Amino acid sequence: MKKMRLALIALAVGMSGCMATADTGLREFDLRKPIYEHHDTPIYMDLPTVQRRLYLHAQACDIEYSFTKDPLQVHFATVRYGPAGATDLKDQVMLDLTAYATGKLGVVGYSYYAKNAPLISGVLQALAKPDRCPQGIPSKTK
Repeated sequence: MKKMRLALIALAVGMSGCMATADTGLREFDLRKPIYEHHDTPIYMDLPTVQRRLYLHAQACDIEYSFTKDPLQVHFATVRYGPAGATDLKDQVMLDLTAYATGKLGVVGYSYYAKNAPLISGVLQALAKPDRCPQGIPSKTK
């Protein structure tokens, strides 16, 4: 009986070690490395305008995005952008936005795969003209 308990405890400890090392996928923190940075440019826009234009862009193009403001620092936000159905960060691009008092918005774009790097420029073009879809992204209205 004692051997059975020890075997069960050893099994439980071994299984918990396997569960703790499970792959959680790519995180935003992992993507914020210089090797994945593909774009760094300032534009003149504020964060509410970015959010409004992304909403209008999502109405015109078959994309998915998320706009998340930093809860502790109101001048920072993160945008995740990609084709509809792309929920993994590897298939999306990520933009870190920093709003300055001068009205300038610092934009740093990250992409895990180099093939998605042109999509960062597409997002910036979509902010200028929300009704136009980047190359490779279909329009919702045909």
